[in-house]
Amino acid sequence: MDRDLRRHGRELLTVRQTSGARLAGRRQPLPFVACTLAAVVVGVSLVSMNADAFRSAGSFDLRAILLTLVRVDDPLSLFVVGIAVLLVCGWAERLMGGARTLLAYAVGGVVTSVAGLTVGAGESHLFPTVPLGEMPVTGASPLPALLVVAMAASCFAGALWRRRVRGVCLLLAVTMFLYSASASDLFALLALPVGLGLGMLAGGQRATMRVQRSSRHEVRVLLCALTAITAMGPIVATLWGSGAGLLSVYGWLSYDPIVVADGVVCVAGSALVPCPDAASFSEVQAHAGWIAVLPLLVLLVAAWGILRGQLAALGVAMAVNMLIYAGMSALFIVWEPDTLALLARVRGTDADGVWQTLVGFAVGAVVPLGVAVTLFLSRRAVSVAPTSKALRTFLTTVALAAAATVAVSFAGGLAAADHFSPRLTPETLWRDAPLRLLPPSLVPGEWVHAAPATPLAQALWYLPPLVFWLVCVAATVRLVMRPQSVRADEDRARVREMVQRGCGSLGFMATWPGNAYWFAPGADAGFAYRPHGGVAVTLGGAFGGDRGRPEIGAAFVEFCGDNGWTPVFYSVDDAAADALGGLGWQRTRVADEAILDPQTWTPAGKKRQDVRTATNRAQREGVLAQWVSWGTLALGDRVQIREISEGWVADKSVPEMGFTLGTVDEAADPAARLMLARDASGRIIAVTTWIPAFGAHGLCGYTLDVMRRRHDAMNGVVEFLVGAAVEQLRADGCTMLSLSGSPLAPNRVDDGEAPSAVDRLLETSSWLLEPAYGFRSLAAFKKKFQPDLRPLWMVYPDATHLPAVALALLRCYVPGLDVARAARLAARMRRSRRSSIARV
Repeated sequence: MDRDLRRHGRELLTVRQTSGARLAGRRQPLPFVACTLAAVVVGVSLVSMNADAFRSAGSFDLRAILLTLVRVDDPLSLFVVGIAVLLVCGWAERLMGGARTLLAYAVGGVVTSVAGLTVGAGESHLFPTVPLGEMPVTGASPLPALLVVAMAASCFAGALWRRRVRGVCLLLAVTMFLYSASASDLFALLALPVGLGLGMLAGGQRATMRVQRSSRHEVRVLLCALTAITAMGPIVATLWGSGAGLLSVYGWLSYDPIVVADGVVCVAGSALVPCPDAASFSEVQAHAGWIAVLPLLVLLVAAWGILRGQLAALGVAMAVNMLIYAGMSALFIVWEPDTLALLARVRGTDADGVWQTLVGFAVGAVVPLGVAVTLFLSRRAVSVAPTSKALRTFLTTVALAAAATVAVSFAGGLAAADHFSPRLTPETLWRDAPLRLLPPSLVPGEWVHAAPATPLAQALWYLPPLVFWLVCVAATVRLVMRPQSVRADEDRARVREMVQRGCGSLGFMATWPGNAYWFAPGADAGFAYRPHGGVAVTLGGAFGGDRGRPEIGAAFVEFCGDNGWTPVFYSVDDAAADALGGLGWQRTRVADEAILDPQTWTPAGKKRQDVRTATNRAQREGVLAQWVSWGTLALGDRVQIREISEGWVADKSVPEMGFTLGTVDEAADPAARLMLARDASGRIIAVTTWIPAFGAHGLCGYTLDVMRRRHDAMNGVVEFLVGAAVEQLRADGCTMLSLSGSPLAPNRVDDGEAPSAVDRLLETSSWLLEPAYGFRSLAAFKKKFQPDLRPLWMVYPDATHLPAVALALLRCYVPGLDVARAARLAARMRRSRRSSIARV
């Protein structure tokens, strides 16, 4: 056995030692088509900037269409487009090859141009009084062609990037079309189906109507993109002024109603301070409209917080969107077409049709409402709660800033009443002071009762809302960015220290987000638990140096009783279950933990043939094992790992689970480790993640958490990674490697007695979940290593609590689960089970 152990160790050690040199020597080939296209775009653009001949062809002329696909008229835009061509086409070339990339750019660009010219001509004839965008007069620019390439390449990408690329392209194209609606934006919108069709015709994955599931991390990415891009839309409208898009009405919100007509300060749309018929108009403060951008900056900060999973950021984003919805609804009711016409004269633009303006206000109110509703419905993916102190500080800061703004506006208005026209009265100030919380350009002229006629009055008009929204931006940044704002961070830091003084193989899971903590008074011990529906479910046994003391469990039971909870000790080992024996409670076997000793384990033997075969095949195919931490990985490696994980989640018929089942998010912990498998090209084809386990004398080993592989990875790649992990732990002097438990798949001892009610419940749950999660298949996989199987127990008061315990466990594994969602989940699992049986 020692000879086999040493030989197998040398094989895996050789594979790992050669990985660094081989990976360092790999170079990605230069994207030839991307570089060529970028050079053509730059060359043609530089020549065409000084050559009128390039602009002489007709709009439906093929030569003109081809030239517009590789021509940019502005030097700054040319720089941006050149970089975009290199990035987008370079990415597409790696996915679908140079020929398909060139075909998508050229053919897709021509098809998009013809479609856009046709749609523009038809729209001008069918809806002449309600323009929905600028009429295109020539072919598409390089940007719509790049959207075609990106959409086509997404058909060849994995689940992660396929969803991200399509989602971002759709949001960008729709946002630009609704807010700006230039001819290029129409082409960009049409480029999406054109690119998708070309990608499928070129051999990529066909689009499906089935909504693919996303991990909680990916849901946060998509929510962040939705919040950020919809926040950028009004900024685009502000830059474009009135614009031509259906939501170009947001551009009107950058128009200050306080104007100067032939030297007289007046208010556009006001009945008390009307503007006379004048030859010339100008704004009092030309840049006042940019104050309206500050609430959108709050949304951008909140988008970053949503990406980090912060509930406070989600709440801020929903609140701001609802405020925008309320404001747009009020403007839809209050604003009059005559006011818009006057503002158009001030800016020197033409007012759009009345119907387009009214429809734009209605749609402009629906968009933020839709975003707020989407954020609310997806709130389960955002679970990091703020501390009470941080939330209280944020709300207090905003409230004090609002009160100070109103007070300063009221007091300043009284002191400078004569500087307004007409003179301000206390009644008018009392009515108008709260309006100073709004950016000046968002105040309808119909609501303004006096115009600031002097510089002092103008300072009192513009500075208070500017300062208020700057404070709101700063308060949001503080709430979202400060680590101290996150609840349980201090407790988790304490837990991290305590688990290092003693915990079970699952004890490090106590440091994961989503847990609540109880610390034993006067002892170095504690429990991580999750309360659901009056049941407090612990995550494993106690942790800390005193975790084995019998009175610790009794003290936790007393704590739960004081809070009206029924305690349940879940996934506890024999030692922890025995320590709870004094309670006199019932216990049932819920899983079997597979344990290996790295110092003695060997792949020898017939039953471990699969492990030896996987190692030999890895050597033949050049597959390398790499033991790393998340922080040392390059950005590209992290993206590959996310992509592998998202592909796994997308294939499941049920949501991604948590509690004792980790995700890639937990692998980012500095104490966790990853064992990666790279193929001969350096691509990551499989990943396993490992969490540390601590004994009385410190780190004693690692526990397997996540296993993910690409669909085209070699057979046995995960077995190869587990074998490599054994060798790594042996070299590090560790004495324990846990393959973790197999939930809902315990080896029930046949003692001749009929199974209990909880055993039958576990059996049914295992049967339903098997097609979706394969718990029994997972248990069979772990048996390949011939581990020492140790039972994990659930200790509970008595059988009368089992229905509530079962629902609480479901809510632990599937956060946010309610009765209705549980029924739908059970129905999906039954359908998945029936389809699995039918395939067999």
